Amino acid sequence: MVVAAVAVATLALAAPAAARPNPLPTDPSAFDFSDCPTLPAGLDPTGWRCEVHLATGQITVGRVSLRNLPLRLVHAEGPLPSGESGQIFGTLQSPPVVVPDGGAHGHRLTVQLRYAGYADLIGNGPDPGGLYLLLAVRGPGLGTGCTIGTLSEPIKTHAARVGDTGTIPTDPPIKVFTLQDTAFTVPAATNCHGHERQVDDRFGLPSASGNTITLHAEYTYQLY
Repeated sequence: MVVAAVAVATLALAAPAAARPNPLPTDPSAFDFSDCPTLPAGLDPTGWRCEVHLATGQITVGRVSLRNLPLRLVHAEGPLPSGESGQIFGTLQSPPVVVPDGGAHGHRLTVQLRYAGYADLIGNGPDPGGLYLLLAVRGPGLGTGCTIGTLSEPIKTHAARVGDTGTIPTDPPIKVFTLQDTAFTVPAATNCHGHERQVDDRFGLPSASGNTITLHAEYTYQLY
């Protein structure tokens, strides 16, 4: 069950775009737990933990592939008074990256991966396993609101683990794995100061197939 996800979503969209470079750390002390979500009143912190996920990977949207994309995600999970497992989303942070091969007429475009209001990282929410995203597109003449995906029409990913999960035997342990989704759709660009068609032409949007996200990830946790 997702707890207070909507309240956290607005904060997450405005989070600073911090991300860690490669290589991913192999020491739990290298993980930053300073922005773990606060547990709502009425929840017993016993059994709750904050997880910090770090990843690098690639996302292909339409005809554009963005490589070496860093990402940091924070959330909490633990038991609810009902006995169900609960989760509280914290933040998703990723820096802007340059779109390869420039934009229209050689203008530089950047894209920033952002949280779009829903995450179910334990698989018991209304859309099990979903992580909703949007891409903030910036470039000459596009303004500050141009996005691919919105809160009302997000990019709905459902990445699953592929291959083996490794464990670095630290205290607490660090889990290492790969996540992938190859079946999500991507809507057309919106709010681009009249340049939506140019953005769509550059990215090949809307895109019903051929979109992929692959993340090489690891996480560890801290108890509340």
